[in-house]
Amino acid sequence: MQMDQINSKMKRYSSRGEAFMYAPSIIAEANISGMTSPFEFHSHQQYEIYILLKGQVHYLINNQIFSISPGTIIVMDGTELHKVKLIQEDEPYQRSIVHFDPNWIRSILKVTGAEFLVTFFEDYHHRLFTFKETDDMEQLLALVQQLSELTVEKGTEEKETEIRLRLINLLLHLYTAEKLTILQETDEKSEKARLAESIASYIQQHFNSKWTIETLADDLNISQSYASHLFKEVTGFTIIDYLMNYRLIQAKAYLTMSSENLSIKECAYNCGFESNAHFNRFFKKKTGITPNNYRKKHKNERNLN
Repeated sequence: MQMDQINSKMKRYSSRGEAFMYAPSIIAEANISGMTSPFEFHSHQQYEIYILLKGQVHYLINNQIFSISPGTIIVMDGTELHKVKLIQEDEPYQRSIVHFDPNWIRSILKVTGAEFLVTFFEDYHHRLFTFKETDDMEQLLALVQQLSELTVEKGTEEKETEIRLRLINLLLHLYTAEKLTILQETDEKSEKARLAESIASYIQQHFNSKWTIETLADDLNISQSYASHLFKEVTGFTIIDYLMNYRLIQAKAYLTMSSENLSIKECAYNCGFESNAHFNRFFKKKTGITPNNYRKKHKNERNLN
């Protein structure tokens, strides 16, 4: 696929902040270039469509590491932890993305019998594929471009309806093309990628217990220094940073999904933090609010819905 030819036809709108006028219902950004912000390990409630246009990247999804090239499309429901790591930091990096809240369009999908357009995100959690035909990619990118231009500024109810319908059109194209031309991801991975996945799996399985890098290395039958160097090289994380980010994500899930009878202290303990004080400091540093306020915020949002 001639991605450079396709890229030359697409344009970029002036201000990145303009993409967020309809957030969190939808964020559409076309032809984002470079490292606009640090790529943290994260999850979110919005469904995501990610299209790599330039560059070679490692895409981390939970404990899996995918090496992807331009022309690759990733669709995911956002619930899984994910992160991008550039393989070559000095190479151009460009992508287009759409994040959307499925509930924002679900009423229209229900009336038209098209709820399958969002349920296939949920069924697969994440899917990586490419198109056989260049025309399919050109049409997809044109639809993302249209959405990015429509979401530049607030408008009328009619405009918001138009945006919803354009998004549904994009999903229909993506769904149809995916069904007809999906390419199964290869099982071929480098030894380094496989070992990094083993380290990530180990961390996720032991995130709420006490262990050291020495323990991890012994259990995986590798040296400490090699484990640390390889994991940083492939993922962009140190082992400890990955562990703490994973604990943070688990803590957010506990706070939003568990009973209020579960105390903040119990949440900290269940997620492997050394103490309640350490948990509170770390959580506020990363999110800007305390665990208790985070729980209250999400409770209020649920009540509004």
